[in-house]
Amino acid sequence: FAKNPHVYYGTLDEDAGQGSGPPDTTFKSCTGKEHTRDEYGNIEDELVKGISNLEGTLSMANSGEPDTGGTQFFINLKDNKHLDWFNGESESAHPVFGKIVEGYEDVVKKIEKVETSAEQPVNPIKMISVKIEEK
Repeated sequence: FAKNPHVYYGTLDEDAGQGSGPPDTTFKSCTGKEHTRDEYGNIEDELVKGISNLEGTLSMANSGEPDTGGTQFFINLKDNKHLDWFNGESESAHPVFGKIVEGYEDVVKKIEKVETSAEQPVNPIKMISVKIEEK
């Protein structure tokens, strides 16, 4: 995912909020598979679960081309089923890899409302830690 603390650098609109990960790094997924980001921060696609882009889920951003995810993720601020990779009616392919299970109203809704300039918070927002739990 990304190092702690992690700067949350972008806000898009009422649909999704966005962050990034560092290029030229390696990490292990929840399944234990090691991934290496290329010089652009890209990783191979892992579209293995059909989890929908619903409010409060974390999803991989990409350029629309294969194997271009990994440098950015976004938080779905509302249901965005049109972004599902398995939705045959859409060209979007954004796999969900997590869900916010605690602090959504207290934290994410506040991030959504911060002052921005050029789609970036005027005052940087940092994620101090992220806890990953498999359910």
